[in-house]
Amino acid sequence: MKVYSIRKRLIKSLRLVTGLLLITLIITRGSTACEWDYLIWINHSKSADPLYRFVQKGKAGYIDQAGNILFRPKLNAYGNYGGEFHDGLLEVGVSDGKYADISGTLVIDKGFYRGWDFSEGLAVAMRKDGEKWGYIDRAGKFVISPRFDTYPKGYVHSFSDGLAMIEVAKKYGYIDHTGEFVIQPRFLHATDFNEGMARVVVEGPCVYIGNGPCPDVRMVGESAQGKVSACKFAFIDKSGSIVTIQRYDYAKEFSEGLAPVKIGEKWGYIDKQGRTVIPPRFDEAERFSDGLARVRQGDLYGYVDHKGEYAVQPQYKYADDFSDGLAVVSSSWSQQEFRYEYFYYIDKQGNQAIEEKFALASPFFKGVAHVKLMPDKKRSNTKGNSAEGVFAYISTTGARIFTYWGER
Repeated sequence: MKVYSIRKRLIKSLRLVTGLLLITLIITRGSTACEWDYLIWINHSKSADPLYRFVQKGKAGYIDQAGNILFRPKLNAYGNYGGEFHDGLLEVGVSDGKYADISGTLVIDKGFYRGWDFSEGLAVAMRKDGEKWGYIDRAGKFVISPRFDTYPKGYVHSFSDGLAMIEVAKKYGYIDHTGEFVIQPRFLHATDFNEGMARVVVEGPCVYIGNGPCPDVRMVGESAQGKVSACKFAFIDKSGSIVTIQRYDYAKEFSEGLAPVKIGEKWGYIDKQGRTVIPPRFDEAERFSDGLARVRQGDLYGYVDHKGEYAVQPQYKYADDFSDGLAVVSSSWSQQEFRYEYFYYIDKQGNQAIEEKFALASPFFKGVAHVKLMPDKKRSNTKGNSAEGVFAYISTTGARIFTYWGER
């Protein structure tokens, strides 16, 4: 596969994720650089605590689900990606291995070189004088000693569904909470476990093309002369056994017992036995959330149920997953300004559920959503700066539980 064709695939994928992402794509001779951030902050990890960030003058504070201020803005804010509390702790800085509690007080500062968010009671960390990754507990003590290599020799991942993915010499396996391998590193590529299943690449060499706003594009497996095809995907269970005989052109994580898979140019859904439950007929498909899955036909998004029948017909230029019975959608794309003019929330029948429309709006997370209000005559929300303007956190009824003026 030529670099040119990979680059074309990258650009095509970026066109599909406009809306609530700010994507910077710079293509120079022989290289491609891509950076991205969310235009509005919200918790994205299912395991995150129900605590919500607001930023003023570059500092972050947090509220609870009722809109009560836990602490006023005093922590540095680095964009809208991350910034989630996990297990009552927030990693502060740029993966510096320092952690604050829900009052914003620094409670772990043991001189780590790096530290990640907590997951299942453990966080990836590295000592300043070391070159190996380990896992610390909520007291900042290593419970899995630093023993895993960092890039380019290897890499580590957070715990998910009881296991953590580890890369060793370009092969992927999984450890349990004791730090021992329960699935030896033997896969050319892999993802975290979810609902007892993980996506893997078994055969190679091949070109892996990731999914998302800045897809990871790289060769996996021993290099070979001649043309190398794109990777094919399978699923394994927690014993490491491959449970899907078929290899898919792409696949996404399991949710609500089903996983989106791509066969040829179309997407469908399989169950955990690898049986096709919804035949491939969509141009794009996402995981199930709140009983429905977001799918695309042509340039329009709609939602299907577990039988593959449309609950909401494709009609939106932008759509996000359902959560708490509501989903963010928009059809107000402005080609001139290259942005959506407004967003709103629908219910599972496709009816507008909250009367108000918003300049930006996030999916609901545990009953709360983050929105940017439409401009009014008194205060104009700056079009060119998504960080400035009037923001609010709302309930599923649309009631504002917390309103603030955002500014850099």
